[in-house]
This record gives sequence, structure tokens and C-alpha cells, in this order.
Amino acid sequence: MATKLIIADDEPLVLVGLQSMLNWNELGIEIVAVARNGLQLQQAIEREHPQLVITDIKMPIKSGLEVLKESGAVYGRVPLFILLTSYEEFSYVKEALTYQAVDYLVKLELTEQSLAASVQKALDLLQQIKEQGHPPYPMYERGAMGAFRDKFFVRLFNGLIESRQAFDSQKQELALCFEERLYVVCYVTIESKEEEERDVSLYYSSTGMLKETLSRYLTCHITSLDLHHLAITFCLNEEQGAHYRTIIRQVLEKALHVIYNYFSVHLLCCVGLPVNDPFHLSDSFNSARQLLTSSQEKASISFAEQKQEQRFSLDPYRIRLTRAFEELDAEELAQIMEDVAKEMERQGITPLQAIESASNILYMAISLIPDGQKLVEQIFQEEHGGYRQLYSCTTTNQCCAYLRHLAEGLGKYLQSRKQDYRAKVVANIQQYIQENITRKLNLTEVALLFGFSQNYLSSLFSRYSECSFVEYITKEKVHAAKQMMAQGEYKVYEIAEKLGFESSFYFSKVFKKVEGLSPRQYLQHLSRKGDHV
Repeated sequence: MATKLIIADDEPLVLVGLQSMLNWNELGIEIVAVARNGLQLQQAIEREHPQLVITDIKMPIKSGLEVLKESGAVYGRVPLFILLTSYEEFSYVKEALTYQAVDYLVKLELTEQSLAASVQKALDLLQQIKEQGHPPYPMYERGAMGAFRDKFFVRLFNGLIESRQAFDSQKQELALCFEERLYVVCYVTIESKEEEERDVSLYYSSTGMLKETLSRYLTCHITSLDLHHLAITFCLNEEQGAHYRTIIRQVLEKALHVIYNYFSVHLLCCVGLPVNDPFHLSDSFNSARQLLTSSQEKASISFAEQKQEQRFSLDPYRIRLTRAFEELDAEELAQIMEDVAKEMERQGITPLQAIESASNILYMAISLIPDGQKLVEQIFQEEHGGYRQLYSCTTTNQCCAYLRHLAEGLGKYLQSRKQDYRAKVVANIQQYIQENITRKLNLTEVALLFGFSQNYLSSLFSRYSECSFVEYITKEKVHAAKQMMAQGEYKVYEIAEKLGFESSFYFSKVFKKVEGLSPRQYLQHLSRKGDHV
């Protein structure tokens, strides 16, 4: 299999030159994408899963250095990066090497020989990584950004994104692009002959290979639900959408064959109804999951059919559910589940509809509560079949009893964890701010990214951080500025620009308000301090 390469540079001539400078086929390398800015590069890496990236350090929107850092956090050691620099950017090289860039090449000195030597160095390192037992493809969506995307899709599947505006903001923040004409969710169950819990590394490795295989043929997103279930969101253009059943079946058959050959893992794939708007993916997701519970014979791949029957809807409870999960409010969750159970009993809905609704709430608990799967497993550990006994229910009353048992269990565990969890949320947001300190961060974007309302996040932050959200960002930016000044590698206006301030004047104003002296006075203070050392 050829080594996948992505080349990125904002200068068209450089981009063309790099593509033609070497005989890539002879090296066993395939150029799978080119990019002209950092955002395009980041999206191409997510889409193509390359083993090698050659990128300019400074590009529009996002720098190559920023993409290197974020790629390492999400995917680990692979892809390997070779960086292109100019003389005046050499100060960035030291930082790049700390993030394990393989090599750097000065553009004005770039030759066929120097490029070939650098590429061979990367290929040799890839071989070493492979021999050490690391897979030649990245494990599925590791790191914080992958977790954010999973959470986004879980909320989308369960109808917990409250508005079109919130949906648009979150997808932009997570660099998700929905430009296709048709969207279909496939609900996947991972089956094992053994009774014991699946090995976590095997799960993520097989999921990574599933993503690698499917993405060769179709645009898709894979969302981890628990160690036995995942969801594949297929994004299809108009031509593909006209034959979505045939196309999805063909690519799934290829993927299932590969996964079984490598890992001896069987997958059951239930494909939901198509939707034209990704904001309504919950319709496709629910029809796929309902297909799983209603199928008598478990075929490897099955497709949902259009039905006219009226479905029980959780829509009237969505806002309350969202708030209760946000705040880990066990008492409110118990009340909502009791209300749902009583309404299902009152309406006399079918057992399949009751299983679907209870399953919806179950997976909200698993996906939206920290360590949700472990918590749910503890609640049902004494029950035959564990929490999956839900799918063995044959009456609506049994489903309602299951919901009440879940609510009772959540009440026991969540009350003691509520305060710790809130502090942990704030700590995670603080870490996110620190890792993205060069960006223009605001409350709206961060609240949407973490799945909270602005008011809730603001009050939570003030309570557990001893300062407001804005004050914390300001303090961290000033702290970062002081570190950069101490390094002595940047001018004041460069620091202001690098930290996302509107102007050096505004940066100076903020800095003086926090520190009591201007940036230039602070630099003079550092200089005098150095003279005395």
C-alpha cells in the first residue's frame, strides 16, 4: 500500500514545484491531497489519514505549526511532518521540533536532493514505527477534538442541539463540513463470541480501520457510542444519494470483510432512513436503532423502510433532559424518566416504540455523563444481561420498569459526583483555553463546543474558577505574553498578533491593566533583572 502524502503551501508555484520535484511513485508515495491554508490541511488530514505531510510553517487561517500541534494531540505520532520555512521563520523551527517534526527545509535552499533526503528520513521513521507495533493508520479520533466531535454527534442524534444557530456554530468550531445532498446514519453493533468485555485497544483499532476503509469510497463520520456500538454518518452527493442503498451496502460489505479478516470481529449494520438536512440526523439515527430492535433475523446489513405509524416522541422532554444532563441533576432526571414512563403507559405505545425511547435516554446517559458507560454498567451489574436487558423487553411495562430502575441508580451515584464533576468541567475548559490561547476565544463559541448554555457556563466558571470567563482568558493571555517576552524572540506587536489581540495598542492596554505596567516597561524590567544576574 502506498504511503499517503499531503502537501500544503499558500504559494501556488511552490505547491506545483513540490508535486513535480520528485518521482513520488518510485518512492511508493501517493499525493492524496494538496492544501493552500491550514484549515484545508487540517480537513484533508481528517479526510485522508495520511502518513506524511509536507507543509509550509506560515499559512493563512492556520499555520502549519498549529496543524502539527493539533494533529499530534488527535492522531499521535502519525502523520509525520516535514516543514518548509524561510530564513525569518527560523525561530518557529525550534518549537516545531519539540512537537516531533521530522525535518525542516529552507525554501530558498530547497533542492531535489535535500527534499529526497528528508522524505527518505520520514519513510525510515515510518518503518520503525510500524515495526514497533503501531498501526499504519491513526487510531480513531484520539484526543480532545475527537471527544468533542463524538459529543456533538451524540447530541445531534438525540435531538439535543436546541437551534439551527447552535448547530451551525458547533460544526464550524469543530471544522465539520456538511455540503452534501443526503445523509444516512448506520447504527453498528460489534459482536463478540466471547462473553468478556472487548479489549479497548482492539475496539479502537478496528474502529480506526473501519474509518480508513470506508473513507476510501465515501465521506463519513464515525461516532463511538460505547464499546459495543458506534454510528456511521454517511454524507452523499446527489448522484450517490439516488442509489444510496446499493452504494452503502457495497462499501459496508468491503469494510465488514476487512474488519473480520484482521480482527475476527463481526459487525451488525442497521442503516436508517435518509435525510436531506444534517440538522435532522436524529430521524435517520432513530430509524436505524429501531431497525435493530425490531429485526427478528439479524442480517449483517439491513435497511430501514418508510413507515406511516405514529412514533412516540421525546421532543417535549428534550430541553429538560439537556439541562438535567448538563447539571448532573439526578432528581430532575428521575422526574423526567418518570414522566416519560407514565406517558408511554398512558398512550399504550408498542413495546418496540418503548424500547426505542428508553434506549434513547439510555445512550444519553452513557454518552453525556462522564464515565457514563461504567456508571450504567454498575447500575445493572446484578441484572441478567446487564444494561442490554432493555432489548429483551417484550412489553411496554417492562421498558417503563427499566427506565425507573435506571433513574433510581443514577440518583444514587450522581449526587455524590455532582460537585466534583462541575469542577472537572471548569478544569477541562481552562485546559482548552490554555491550549488555544492564540485564538480569539469567546463565551458563545466555548459554550457551544462543550455543549452548555452561555448562562450556565458563565455561572459555573465564576463559581469554580474564582474569576469570570473573560477574566480567566485575559489572565492566561497576559501570562503567555510574559513567557514570550522572557524568551526575547518577539517584538511587542508580534506578541499582540500571535495572541489574537485586535492591535498592539489594545494589547498594551490590557497588559497594563493586569500587570500595572506597560509591555515595554515590563521588558525593561526583565532587562534590568538580567543585568543583575
